[in-house]
Amino acid sequence: MTTTATETASENEKSAAWDLIGSLFWESGRTTAKPSDEEIGLFMDGIGAGDTCTVVGASTKDLVEALIARGAEVTVLDFSARMCDDLRAALPAGSCRVLRHDITRPAPEDLRGTQQFVLNDRLVNRFSETEARRGVEGMLDLLADGGRLHTSIKLGLYPMDERMIAVGRERGCLERFYDADAKIVDFAAAGDVLTDALLPHGAIDSATLLQWYRGRGREQRFDHDDIVALLDAADVAGRTLALLATTPFGQAPSTRMYTAEARPARQDG
Repeated sequence: MTTTATETASENEKSAAWDLIGSLFWESGRTTAKPSDEEIGLFMDGIGAGDTCTVVGASTKDLVEALIARGAEVTVLDFSARMCDDLRAALPAGSCRVLRHDITRPAPEDLRGTQQFVLNDRLVNRFSETEARRGVEGMLDLLADGGRLHTSIKLGLYPMDERMIAVGRERGCLERFYDADAKIVDFAAAGDVLTDALLPHGAIDSATLLQWYRGRGREQRFDHDDIVALLDAADVAGRTLALLATTPFGQAPSTRMYTAEARPARQDG
């Protein structure tokens, strides 16, 4: 079945977790979980009025609003029905398209190869190792040749990861939910360790947070070399990504913006 702009081939197993959160993410969550004004400026570097831009992840409402204000032609993709519905309700009618789509799958037909910019904020940090590879290729699939990918990524462990690891080591159950060699955290397998290590996310209640984390399941943590390898390995019908620059996020420790360009498939012969 061909993936369209209004349906996905199957339900992403993490979508139920994000259906719990919806607009709570930007209304009640931590302010540090959202890009600052400085970081939004990095995302928008080179984008002008009329440029075609896709934001992957409906949680970045502030970035979407900034792009709309600049006059860009904006599409937002997210696999969560609630995230999409809540973002539509929060934006002026007709200001952009908000479509339910899982970026770990091929791009919607009407967007494939058309976008001058694809932007996402720390989205790859929510992926497992397989989802990360497929997600980067899903974003490449959106880009026109010469189009730019701006993706911010938190390198290393999050503070809650570190708390969970400390509790798991103390209780002798670390291997149940953390693979140090693969740098994988599995929230679904952490049990009471997750409950006892839970950090506040703004004013979101703890019961909702626990369901959210458990539903997120496996997530990989990355270092710089991992991200370079991930971008280098991206291939969609011979089209590739070339890393152009990395830029630190001044107000977000250990977080960098990676800028890559879509390159056309080589014409042999």
